[in-house]
Amino acid sequence: MTAEPTTGLEGREWTASVNGTELRVQEIGSGAQTIVFAPNPFTNRALYDGPVAALSDDYRCLRYDHRGQGESGLGTPQPSPDLLSTEGLYEDAVALLDQLGVESCHWVGSSIGGMVGVRVAARHPDLVRSLVLLGFSTRRLSQADLRQVNMMIGMVRASRWLGPLGASLQRRLTERVMQNMFGPTFMSDPARADERELWRGRFAALLVPEAAPMIRAVFGHPGTSPELLAQVQAPTLIVAGEDELARFDEARDDVVQAKRDIPHARLVTVPGAGHMVLVEQPDVGTAAITEFIRGVDAA
Repeated sequence: MTAEPTTGLEGREWTASVNGTELRVQEIGSGAQTIVFAPNPFTNRALYDGPVAALSDDYRCLRYDHRGQGESGLGTPQPSPDLLSTEGLYEDAVALLDQLGVESCHWVGSSIGGMVGVRVAARHPDLVRSLVLLGFSTRRLSQADLRQVNMMIGMVRASRWLGPLGASLQRRLTERVMQNMFGPTFMSDPARADERELWRGRFAALLVPEAAPMIRAVFGHPGTSPELLAQVQAPTLIVAGEDELARFDEARDDVVQAKRDIPHARLVTVPGAGHMVLVEQPDVGTAAITEFIRGVDAA
């Protein structure tokens, strides 16, 4: 997936060699404090245009694409599939921070970017000054869910060779991703039809056989244990879309439990948003992030 132009955001972009792979990195702004932005699967660093625009006047903003995602080598063969897992992405993050000379940062992570951030904060408390988690979940997928993921991967691989039937299959898979990523408010709003088509195109471009190892590693993550969450000492903001919380009965308990397990956490829910808060309600999501980070530094 190619990054969208960051209109009005000036900075520098480069490819960093980290742990035997290449990560696409962007740095915008400067300041005494650094903010690191880590995106969720099926997106890239452009997800954070809003928060970066709001904060880069006063902060050094670093955002990057995870290994095997975005512009960091989607589909690039890996020595081990474990490198694409949550733990592998965590190792990449720690190495990247060291390479960039980051001794302390505010970490903003969406979905798996938050899972990586929790691991950095728990295991390297001096590195993380505060933690923002968007679309966060602690649960490991059930065996039934993993079978569904494997079935999806099989369909992705088959779609390339089935001609018109394959194209129809890919459209069905893309629509399933859309329903998982966005809440009904965004999906049913007539005024946002063009945005939905844009994201359909982006997701369809990612549902290719080369991405199968990344999809399996991301969705097969081991979850995040209460013991690990309890080790996070940084002030933490959990931002959750109300549409996502309402989708499954257990989802609310999952997020609320994470709030309880992290010692210094608070939870903000966003009406009219599903998993992709910064797409569905960008102004609300950006305001929550910027107010929290500035509040931590003002304390």
